[in-house]
Amino acid sequence: MQDNPLKTALIRSAYKAFAKNAFKKVSTNEIVSDANVSKGLLFHYFENKQNLYISLYDMAWKMVRNHVFENFDFSNRDAFERLRIMIIKKSAFLLEHTTIAQFIKRVHLNNDPEITKKRLKIYYHHRNRDYKTIFDNIDTSYFIDPNDAETLCKLASSTFNRITAEWEKNHVNLSSDVALNILQAELTDYVALFKRYFYA
Repeated sequence: MQDNPLKTALIRSAYKAFAKNAFKKVSTNEIVSDANVSKGLLFHYFENKQNLYISLYDMAWKMVRNHVFENFDFSNRDAFERLRIMIIKKSAFLLEHTTIAQFIKRVHLNNDPEITKKRLKIYYHHRNRDYKTIFDNIDTSYFIDPNDAETLCKLASSTFNRITAEWEKNHVNLSSDVALNILQAELTDYVALFKRYFYA
């Protein structure tokens, strides 16, 4: 996570605390005590509790991105296949790293206007960058009309995001492997559907 062991301990403790409780219920004393570091160290790196919270959120999505695009097969230039693989890798990471996943959910439930504004800016920055990476250098000749490629990629992205959101709600009590297999099957069916109607 970080090269500095004290900062690493601080970050891990903060993730753990914020994953369990809402922002207002977590104290900086709790975080530094669990990490066995001084409060001065927390303020040295993050200035205040809100900056820590927002920084953790940004780091969380960077971790997800690093996992998704590490060894990603960009030789496959099929837009819909790339999108499916990205979502599966992202979902697998969050299923495996439950503290990070729970933390992200809690941030999304936070209704403080200032935090929400900062959170949305970070979220859309990472989401837009991921989609730009995924759809870079796709083979548009697959499409019936290559000029429609950008619009149809946006449609597929929106559809797959909705499917993933529903999957997260409906399969929360299943084992990770079973849940991931269900998502994989559903996305594969939709990929086949998109190809049937939008590919030449």
